[in-house]
Amino acid sequence: MARKVEKRALTFEEVGGDVNRYWKRIVISDEERAELPGGKGWSYIDTEVCGALTINAGSFEMAPGAGSGSSALHSHSQEEFSYILAGKGWIAVEDEIHHFQAGDFVFVPAFARHGWMNDGEEPLRVLFFRPIKPEPSGDGVFDLRRFTIMERDS
Repeated sequence: MARKVEKRALTFEEVGGDVNRYWKRIVISDEERAELPGGKGWSYIDTEVCGALTINAGSFEMAPGAGSGSSALHSHSQEEFSYILAGKGWIAVEDEIHHFQAGDFVFVPAFARHGWMNDGEEPLRVLFFRPIKPEPSGDGVFDLRRFTIMERDS
């Protein structure tokens, strides 16, 4: 028997300024690049940086031979798409290894444990996109693989 999830109340705060112009910035310069573990790249381009409401993005660069590989996997509650700008390598997703090269897209499912590896001879440059992580509340973020999403009657 399916378990029902209780509804949660939402609170809203009025935003100041022109609500038709919610964004903060349009161009984020390469000079604003921040150091990230395993190489250099941008930290997330998200609400705080540009005012995005639903998606964040970023890039990372890994030197040849760098990466977490399959030994230090991480996961997050959002799906992620990455585009390989330059280089080649592989990504471990759960217990599988998937090879990629420049021009490929890489999909990481929500909650899937994964790690990147540059096994090429040039820097690996990756551009990624994923939904903005919802603020945790109550019991936290749900693993949606455990639920069936159903439409409500209006």
